[in-house]
Amino acid sequence: MKNAVLAIAMAAIFGAASAQAGNYVEVPKLTPKEILFGKHYDDNVTAIRVVGSGGRGDRDDRDDLPLQVVFPTGNSLRMAQGAVTEDANLSAALKTRKIATRNVLWVQTAMNGGKIVYYR
Repeated sequence: MKNAVLAIAMAAIFGAASAQAGNYVEVPKLTPKEILFGKHYDDNVTAIRVVGSGGRGDRDDRDDLPLQVVFPTGNSLRMAQGAVTEDANLSAALKTRKIATRNVLWVQTAMNGGKIVYYR
C-alpha cells in the first residue's frame, strides 16, 4: 500500500515537473551592480516606495517620513499628483520607473534641486 501511494506521488511530481519544463520566465539581464544596488537613473529624481505598517500600529519605521506621506489627505494627494503632471521631466522619470501618477503620495524638492517622490 505504501509503495502504491509513493509511486502515485512520484508520478504526480515528475508529471508536473515535465509539464512545466517548457514554461519559463524571461528574466531581464542585470549586472551585479544593479542586482546589489538597484538600477541607476541619471534624472535627478529619487523615488521612495512607502509601504503600510500592515495594521500593526507601529510607527517606528515611518518616523522619518513627511506627515503628508504618513497621513495623506485628498488635498495633499492632488497637490503631489498635480506637481507630477506639470513637470515633464518628473513625469518622464516616473514613467521610466513604471510608477503611475495616481500612486504618488508627495513630492519634495531636495537640497540639490532634485525631486524626491514618495509613492505607494
